Order: sequence, then structure tokens, then C-alpha cells
Amino acid sequence: MTEQPWSKRVMASRHRQAVWLTLLLALAVLVVWLGGGIVRQTHIDRLIAQGQVELNRLALQVESGITKYENLPRLLASLETVRTALHTPSNENIRRLNLELEQINLITEASDSYIMDVRGLTIAASNWNEEASFVGGNFSFRPYFQNAMAGEAARYYALGTTSLKRGYYFSYPVYEQGDLLGVAVVKVDVDEYEIALRNPAYDFVLLDPDGVIFSTSRNAWLYKTFLPLSEQERQRILDSRRYTDNVVQSLPIAQRQVYRGADVLHIDPNAGTSMARDTQGFLYQEQPIQLLDFRFALLTPTTPVEERVQVFRGFSSALAIIVMLMVLALMQRQKILRERSVALQMSRHNQAYISGIIDNTQAGLVTLNSTTRIESFNPTAERLLGHRLKDLTQQPFTRLLGREDSQRFAVLVGRMLAHPTVQDHQILELSLLHRQGHSVPVELTISDMRLPNERKFLLTLHDMTERKKYEAELQRAQDNLERRVKERTHELMVSNQRLRTEVDQHQNTQKELIQTAKLAVLGQMSAGINHELNQPLTAIRAYAENALRFLDKGHPDDARVNLTRINQLGLRMSEIIARFKVFSRKGEAQSGVVSFASAVQGVLTILGARLNQHQIHVQQDFPADTLVLGDTVYLEQVLVNLFSNAIDALVEQAVVAPKIELYLEPTAPNEPLRIVVGDNGSGVPENLRERVFEPFFTTKDAGSGLGLGLSITLRIVESFNGRIELRTGRLGGAEFCLMLPRAKPEPLTRS
Repeated sequence: MTEQPWSKRVMASRHRQAVWLTLLLALAVLVVWLGGGIVRQTHIDRLIAQGQVELNRLALQVESGITKYENLPRLLASLETVRTALHTPSNENIRRLNLELEQINLITEASDSYIMDVRGLTIAASNWNEEASFVGGNFSFRPYFQNAMAGEAARYYALGTTSLKRGYYFSYPVYEQGDLLGVAVVKVDVDEYEIALRNPAYDFVLLDPDGVIFSTSRNAWLYKTFLPLSEQERQRILDSRRYTDNVVQSLPIAQRQVYRGADVLHIDPNAGTSMARDTQGFLYQEQPIQLLDFRFALLTPTTPVEERVQVFRGFSSALAIIVMLMVLALMQRQKILRERSVALQMSRHNQAYISGIIDNTQAGLVTLNSTTRIESFNPTAERLLGHRLKDLTQQPFTRLLGREDSQRFAVLVGRMLAHPTVQDHQILELSLLHRQGHSVPVELTISDMRLPNERKFLLTLHDMTERKKYEAELQRAQDNLERRVKERTHELMVSNQRLRTEVDQHQNTQKELIQTAKLAVLGQMSAGINHELNQPLTAIRAYAENALRFLDKGHPDDARVNLTRINQLGLRMSEIIARFKVFSRKGEAQSGVVSFASAVQGVLTILGARLNQHQIHVQQDFPADTLVLGDTVYLEQVLVNLFSNAIDALVEQAVVAPKIELYLEPTAPNEPLRIVVGDNGSGVPENLRERVFEPFFTTKDAGSGLGLGLSITLRIVESFNGRIELRTGRLGGAEFCLMLPRAKPEPLTRS
């Protein structure tokens, strides 16, 4: 059924709503995201402007605070007390110089002032009376001492080895009449400036020329770098003992971003301590301090900026959600109104649709109340019953049934009413009484309609008139088929009996043909048989006559020798006659293990006279223990037939040095034996090879054979589950290859 137009409109409307909602959601996300980016950029620009002003101020403050002590060592080097103590380092001169340095330190607010001799030994210092006094310390390894001894004003920054405080050092050489007496040094303590510069709104760092943080508002960042150093640079700084034994490492910067010329670094503010936590963003701005060869950097946290961005995005998201909810509410209201209209249309459509189905269905529909009285039925039921609805309303349905069908119907309805667990529908086949008096066979389905406040039954009636007619025709066809099957079965039984009789006759005929072939072979060999038997008989007569003479003369030993020879000749004749008797007897083929050598010996015994008569040489090449599956007599007959054909061919063709060979072709152990019988005659012409196994076909002269030898041979070989084929042999003549089942030696049993 095709989709209705209103349904297509509803689906199209829903699709448009989904598209609009998706676009609005994408637009809201885009606005929130771009708006957050604009807010972030605006506040970072403000931080950059404020940070630049603060950076200039702090850098100037650091530069002026340290460089104001640059000329103080020159002043100390010009004092008479300094030159006197260096020239004459007596206790009194040293004491006077210590007091003067202490007084100068208090006036200038310098960290420390001290005087070293040419060996680098500190002879006087402003902290002479402190526990960590420089007096007595040798700082000749410091570059500020070495540069001053070279006659220059020097400066240096380092972590003090005695005080363990970071300081910036100024030094100047002390001369007297051109002679270098020592060095005057002033140390500026960096810790005091850190305290003055600290502000919770930002962090600062003071970077030396190597990029190492020399001073900072965060102690955890001391002696760290923002950029990684090479191993050579790290080792050089360690060898200089500038920061004693502290190992210089780089800060863990997770991310670096650039905003309009300024860097935003994401680092751990407590890196290197046990308080390490998630990274924090800092706006990084730096400015060089030319007089000190340092760089001063200001790091302003960007957390307030991110918080403002999050607030903006949260507010924007909330506003977007409110707008979306309002749009969704409006769309939902329109959807509800639209669905009400659609539902009303669908209800009308469904009512018309259901009515159309009920009125046009091919099944009769009847509704009954709980007492099985008729309430309504469709036009199909009206045609089926021949009654109009108004004539049967509130009438019992059993009025339309015969007596027996009424009882069946009542019993079924009663069971459904009494047992709620019974199936909701039951099927009966019964006959309805038509208004015109005839009965209509129907298939009636009773469906239990369990409504909320009442119970009704729906009857579905299917007219079975045509089906009953088809069933009757089918039954008649089945009866006819069964009758024809019985007749055909009888005919087949008769045909099978006749066929079995013909098969038996054929088998008897085949046996007679085999026996005839045997006798024919024996007839051909009769002259040879006479010769084989006459020779022993003639010898027996001669030996008997001699034996009598020997007995008459009283020579019993000589008579015994002749009698022994007569006995041997009698055994030979008995063996010849027994072999011919076995060969000529009738019998069924018995499949079993046959010694191939024994069968060949029997054949040579039977055909020995003919072979000797025509001086035909037989060459044998096979193992003595060769075994095949078959029957000895039938196997001998096969070999006799093949040897006889070879003898006839060699004699007829007058072959010089006639020869027959018998050998086994090599085969795998699981393959049949391949027994080959061939001769050195001229062979069988190519055009006759396909007919040699046909019955009564022969290439010999008329009267020389029946033409059954090879045909019988083929049947015997096939009875052994073997095959035979003709081919040109290696001697040039005809060659027959027998493929026979291989037999295994029977195991010996112990008694």
C-alpha cells in the first residue's frame, strides 16, 4: 500500500524541524566559542599593555638599585686605611679598616664590602664580627678578583660560597704608587630586591646571559631555565661554581602560545616541589637590562582571563539554552497542534480504511455478544448466509447451524468462557444453513475479544465450498493413482521375474561358452596330449620288459630300478591327466588368494606339448611369491587363452625364433598388479584392435576358432574386479596387460 500524502507532509515537517534545530545549535556553539575567543584576546591585550608598563618600571628599579653601587669599589680603593692595611696588615690597621668598612656599609646600604690582598685572601670585611664573616676567606677563583688583578673594574654575579646568598659583585684594583696591593669588592644582596619587587598580581624572573633564573618571586624556579640547555652548557655552568653544586634544569613548560607578539606559557607554578599540581598559564614579557647584561621578565597569570572567558561562555551558553528551549517550546506547541490535526485525519482515515477492509475482505466477519447473539456482520457474511443484518440482529448464532454443529459450537464457547487460559481463538469446520435451504461448508474461527467492560466474540467465516470440491476431486485422483500404481507394480513384478529368468539363462549360457572354450582348447591340444602320454607309456613298456628279464635272471636290484622309473613315469602321467581334468571341469568362480606362479606352472603343463612342438621360448620375469585375488582355474583359463592366441599367431606368421614373455610391470604397493603377456609376432592391426574383445570375432582363418577366447577372458577378468587392455608390446607383437587386485599373504596360525 502506498504512503498517504498527509504522512509524507508530516515526515517532511519533522525533517525541516530537525535541520533548523541542528543549524541553531551549531550557530549557538559557534557564537559561544568565537565570543569566548574575542573576550580572551581583549583581556590579554589589556594584560599586555599593563604588563609592559609594569615591566619597564620594575626593570628600571632593578637596574638603578644595583648599578648605584658600581663606583663604590673605586671609592674604597682610594681610602688611605685600605692601602695602609694592605701594605702593613697589622692587627690595629685591620681592626680600623673593619670598623670603617662596617660604617660605610651602613651608610650605603650595601650588602657586604671587603678587601682582598694579591693572593685573594680577604683581610677585612664589613661583616667581620658576624658568624659567616668573609675575613680569612680566599676568593681568588672568582672572576671578579681575577679581572681586577688584571687592572680592570669588574662585575660578577653568583651564589656566595660563604653566605650562600645570591649577590651581584663589583670590584676594583687597589694601587699605591703604581703597585697593585689588592682588590676592593662590594656585594649587592639580591634577596632584598626580591622582597621589594614581589606582588601577588604577577611573578618576575631575572635571567643571566645563559638564560638561568638568578632571581625570581618563586623560589621553586631558581636556577631553572625556560629553554633546555645542552649538556656542555650545563657542565660549564657547574664547573664555574657560580651556583655552587645546584644542577641547572629546565622548567616543565607544557604549552607555549603566541598572542600578538607575547607568549603565553603553561607551566607548573610549583615545579620542582612536593606541591606540584596542574599547569597554569602565564603571560610572558621580558626586557633586557643592558648595564647588567641581564634580562628581566614579567609573568602575569592568565587565570583571571580564562575565568572571564568561562563566565562569558557559561552565560552565553545559558542564554543560548534558554533561547533554544523557547524555540523548542514553540516548535513543540506547533507540533502538538499539528499532530492533533494529523491524528484527527488519521482517525478518519483509519475508520474509512478499516471499514473498507471489513467490507471488502473475502472472509465473512460476524461479531457476537457474550451470550453468542449476533450483533453485526460484513457484506461477505451477508452473501454467505443469504440473510440481511436486520433480520439476524440479536438472534442466536446457533440458529444458522444444524443440530450437531450447534452442540459443538456451544461446547467450545462454553469452554472459552469457563477457562480464561484457553487459547484466544479456536477453529471449527461446520455447515451454515443458507436462507434458501442448502448448507454451506465453512471454516469458522472463534476469537475471544476481551474488552475492558465487556466480552465479545469475533467469528471469521471462510467458504469451503470450492475447497471441498477440490478435496473430492483430489481424493478421486488419489484413488485412481493408487489403482494405477497397483497395476504398474504388478507389471513391474512380472517384468522383474522375466528379467531374472533371462539373467539366469544368460549366466548359464556364459558358463557353457566358457566350458566350450575350454574344450576347444583341449581339442586343439589333443595331438599334444597324445604325444605327452604316448612317450611315458612306451617307456613304461620297455622298463616293464627289462624288469621281467632282470627278475628271470635273478637281478632284483636292477628290476627295482626299472620299477622305480615306471612309478615316476606313472606319477608324471597322473599329474598331466589331473591338470587337464581340473582345467576342463565346470564350476563357479571362487574368489580367493591365488599363487600366480602355480597358475603359470599349470598353464605351461597344459600347453607344454604345443610350445615344445613349435619350439617357442617362454621368458618369465615375476617374483615367486606373487599373489592375486581370483580363482585358480579361471585364472589358468585366462592365461591359456592368451598363450594359445600367441602360439597361433606365431605359428601362422611363421616367426623365426618365436618367443612369448610373461612379466610384471612395476606398480605402487596400493595399486593393482599389472601382468603382461606378449609375443614377438606382427601384432594386431590398428583398425581391428577395438573389436578383439567382441564375441565371435576372430582374425584366424575360417574353422580355426570360435572367436570367444578374448570375450570370455574379458568377462573372467571383470569378475575378478580387474581390467585388460591390448597394446603394442616391447617385442613388437601383440601385448595384453592384465590389471588384477593384489592379495596379501595369509598370516600363519599357530596350533
